[in-house]
Amino acid sequence: MKKTLFLLTILLSFRVMAQPNIETASISTIKIKNHIHLLQWTGAGNMMLLSGKDGNILIDDQFAPLSEKINTAIQAVNKGPVKFLFNTHYHGDHSGGNENFAKMGATIFAHENVRARMAVDTTKIRFRQKPKPTPESAWPVITYKEGMTLHLNGEDVLLFHVDNAHTDGDVLFYLVQSNVLHTGDCFMKDRFPFIDNNSGGSVDGWLNAAARALTLIDDETVIIPGHGDLATKKDYRTVRDAVMALRDAVRKEVKANTSLDGIIAKNLTKEYDTTFGSGFIKGEALIRTIYIEQVNKR
Repeated sequence: MKKTLFLLTILLSFRVMAQPNIETASISTIKIKNHIHLLQWTGAGNMMLLSGKDGNILIDDQFAPLSEKINTAIQAVNKGPVKFLFNTHYHGDHSGGNENFAKMGATIFAHENVRARMAVDTTKIRFRQKPKPTPESAWPVITYKEGMTLHLNGEDVLLFHVDNAHTDGDVLFYLVQSNVLHTGDCFMKDRFPFIDNNSGGSVDGWLNAAARALTLIDDETVIIPGHGDLATKKDYRTVRDAVMALRDAVRKEVKANTSLDGIIAKNLTKEYDTTFGSGFIKGEALIRTIYIEQVNKR
């Protein structure tokens, strides 16, 4: 029953997230550097375009119906097809355009677990749904286990996998020369994180990913979060600290054998709800996620 309630909470959250109208969507282009741009539509994940003499390199590609609009935005920055496309993880609001961009000539890269999940099931929350694999033409053709380094368009781009964070296939991208970090959904500015534990995600893994990223960057780093506006190290640290405090508080209650209802009644997220509860994950949903994970560890 507890798990059912948790899944229903997440389902309602996705309905809220899906409200923006794709048909009227407009792709915004925000310049970070002359060769680095944030491509953004609020109804899906943030994209990054790295352009220059080596061609157009795209990180994430939102939903399939938006591919033409996304490509138009890319061409306005730098003429030419997308040469390489990277997925931060497998969720459709970050990888839904894979097939379209592959048909335009892009070579798709992602963590090996992204390809594995695309080959089996595209649903984030399964419930009783029959698994629906994506078309093979949308799958990454180059995969990796831990990470790699790219040397393109004047940047050394460090790609590194973080285990069992938002999902089991998350990859962060750090551009060394320009000091820019793309976190995918391992960080969303001013929002509680969504931990997709049906796809290998975990709160502890998310915290470990945050610790690794925060160690790498500095106060001048420009962060492209999975959703939301451009952010700073302080923004990332503030969300990390809130999640850590809530994880520790719930862990303490679980050790004291407090029930889930009892923990929820304590309103542990009260001081954070105004700041971080405006996204599609509310405080209670995060508490339920933490609780389930801590109970399963006993």
